[in-house]
Amino acid sequence: MTELERALRKLRRKHTVSRVAYRYVSGRPLSGKTGYPYLSRGAGRLTGWQRQVIRLAAPATAALAAAQPEQVGLLVGSAALVAGWRVRRRFTMRRFNREYTAPTLAALAPAMGLQTGVRLHVDPTLGNLTPRLAKPLSPAETAVRTWYGEHVEPIIRWLPERAQRAAWSVQRKAEPVTSKLAVFRRPVDGDQGPRIELFADTPYLTREQRQLISSIIGSKIPVADLVESWHQVGPRVRATWTVRKRPPARVGVDQVAAHLPADDAVFYLGQGAGNQPVTISLDDDSPHIAVSAGTGAGKSVLAELVAVQVLRRGGRVVILDRKGSHRWALGLDQVDYCTKPGQMHDALVKLAALADERNTLAFHAPDDWNPGPRVLVICEELNATLTQLANWWADNREKGDPKRSPAVAALGELLFMGRSAKVNVIGVAQMLTARAIGGPESRENFGVRCLARYTANAWKMLAPQAAMPRASRVRGRWQVVIGDQVTETQVAYLTASEARSLAMSPDMSPSLVSAPIKPCGDNRLTLKEACATGVLPWSYEATKKRAQRRVGDVPVPRNKRNGVDVYDRDDLARWAGSQTDERISQ
Repeated sequence: MTELERALRKLRRKHTVSRVAYRYVSGRPLSGKTGYPYLSRGAGRLTGWQRQVIRLAAPATAALAAAQPEQVGLLVGSAALVAGWRVRRRFTMRRFNREYTAPTLAALAPAMGLQTGVRLHVDPTLGNLTPRLAKPLSPAETAVRTWYGEHVEPIIRWLPERAQRAAWSVQRKAEPVTSKLAVFRRPVDGDQGPRIELFADTPYLTREQRQLISSIIGSKIPVADLVESWHQVGPRVRATWTVRKRPPARVGVDQVAAHLPADDAVFYLGQGAGNQPVTISLDDDSPHIAVSAGTGAGKSVLAELVAVQVLRRGGRVVILDRKGSHRWALGLDQVDYCTKPGQMHDALVKLAALADERNTLAFHAPDDWNPGPRVLVICEELNATLTQLANWWADNREKGDPKRSPAVAALGELLFMGRSAKVNVIGVAQMLTARAIGGPESRENFGVRCLARYTANAWKMLAPQAAMPRASRVRGRWQVVIGDQVTETQVAYLTASEARSLAMSPDMSPSLVSAPIKPCGDNRLTLKEACATGVLPWSYEATKKRAQRRVGDVPVPRNKRNGVDVYDRDDLARWAGSQTDERISQ
């Protein structure tokens, strides 16, 4: 038998009726070629199961046309729409790959030093990229899509939906058994949404290469706020870029009430990414908080949130505020509201003395000694406040007094020794420069730094060790920086009534809220003010004569205000009580 005869016999065996029928039904190539997988794409354009569906659908459609001709039009129209949708999607994906994936790969391969072994996957739904390439729908196409969604899609989806519901039912019934086998399952990453994935057949990429790759991805694929992660364990490098998860747009009193920490030193600020609560600790993170932001960013709202929690735990709040940003605190018994430079001066000097006294007592106390209620000092608009304190001291100091303002020195002492004394400072400024806080060494005591509506200059000055994220336009959106860690936070907003309600500690009487305001420093009066307010029962001229003649227990001046001696209110009342029977002619 010749070679030609053998080849003809082999060909006749290969294309017998039974074998061709088997190939037709099973979805294999009719020519008998191998290498065409059933589930995945092989050398051809269709998978095995797709060819099988098409081949079996043809005789079924013919039989249906013979039995029910009116249903053929609906099936043909549905098939045409599905085919048109697939063709349109294929052309769109080709445009997408030609526009984004191919140019990005061409730029990445030289950056990694690899010409082969680099794969890139870009999800078309990432950042709404695909609609940028698609053309607007015509009215006819919109009408066809509407008709398809109302008449055809419910029929096509009926069977898959019923199958999915049956699978869910089986899973629920089998969960008591399958849950015990969860320990044997291989851990997988959760659903992280649309992403960009890069695979490179190299075991390691340097830091410079990774930075170059990130810059190429950012320039070639126009999606903002991507979070990148690198996995370099094993023979290949895998990088992933996902869209940053944002905090909620608003956080209110309900979230504050639900997340109030029980620890006296931990304070709730708001919600972060994934709606997770963000807290800071004045014992572990930092004893003092720096707040730097532009006008209208919510600096006073952030300070108010911390102050409310201090008051609720029985602490005290001293507010140095020239412009009246904390009207919610008016009338609260545990709040000292200082609005004048003289009041601020006296308050800071007293606070430094209190911190020094507590630190002195701590020398002879055990390690767990509690110095007393926490005192929070809110210094609003430090850029202007320190200047006003310095000018006030320059106008009121006497010969022999130090040139530097004792209030500015007291603020520096609080920043250095306030932690153990439970005296904490919130420094609020539009630009928290070293000059605004009394020197660069004082600014370093702020371990927690909150920034909003910041510039590149402000970020480099306050958080140089952390990467600067893009500033958000959402009101109340802050960046909380602790060391090199940056946490994007939506700070909780409280109205005046909500703040006053939360500030009431559980054992505080509601009647204290209606008490009149007691600004810090009102216990210092001049003789003229004391006579006008009734602290001294004599006229102003009679009071001056008594003071000149040293009649009774004449008090000692505590300070000066605009060149006039000021006295302690209690000393003046004691002097008046001891001399009520004395008569001096006017």
